[in-house]
Amino acid sequence: MSFRRPRLPLALTLLLACGALGDKNTESTTSSTTSATSTTSNSSTQDATASIGSTSATATLTGGATTGATTGPTSGDASSTGGACSKQTEPCNAGQQCCDGLTCCAGVPVPPGEEFCSDNCPISDRNAKTDLRAVDSGDILSRVVALDITTWRYKQDAPDVRHLGPMAQDFKAAFGLWNTDRMIFPLDAAGVSLAAIQGLYHRLVTAEAENDELRARLDRLERRLAALSPAQP
Repeated sequence: MSFRRPRLPLALTLLLACGALGDKNTESTTSSTTSATSTTSNSSTQDATASIGSTSATATLTGGATTGATTGPTSGDASSTGGACSKQTEPCNAGQQCCDGLTCCAGVPVPPGEEFCSDNCPISDRNAKTDLRAVDSGDILSRVVALDITTWRYKQDAPDVRHLGPMAQDFKAAFGLWNTDRMIFPLDAAGVSLAAIQGLYHRLVTAEAENDELRARLDRLERRLAALSPAQP
């Protein structure tokens, strides 16, 4: 005996089919929504991370720039003064700033308008000196007279440039001044010149006194000779 499968009404069959499709669509929609949400979340997280990284990089760059600006050249450097500083023996007579370790040498014996930078200015202040000793100006004059003085030029000078003066080695040997025989200290040269002038002055005064005495003796002799001579008719 055979049984036939009962047939469902057409309306019920369509209803069940629509229900199955709805469930599939719902699952697909849910999956798409979840995927989109995950993608959005990941993208937002990456953007936030990139933003934070960018902020850190900006902060690092800013910090580096600030540090570089703070750690600048010290006083006396060409960059800090807006121009090159004056080096050893270079002028500072127009307000130029001397490089680190140098002083603008001004005042006696440096002539006005000829101020220069140096690490050993010819200071003439009595309060800065000690162990003062008298000199024999006559002896200084004799040494100056014996000093070999020539005209010359430095090796880097042009052929038409000339200077006049003694060699530093000869000056050191003659007077024993300063601590080197490679350079004549300006104050020592001035001191030797002034002492020699004083020695020359003393010789001149002595010579004038002797000359006056000789003239007086000559006058007396002439008067005596005039008295002994017979009167002319």
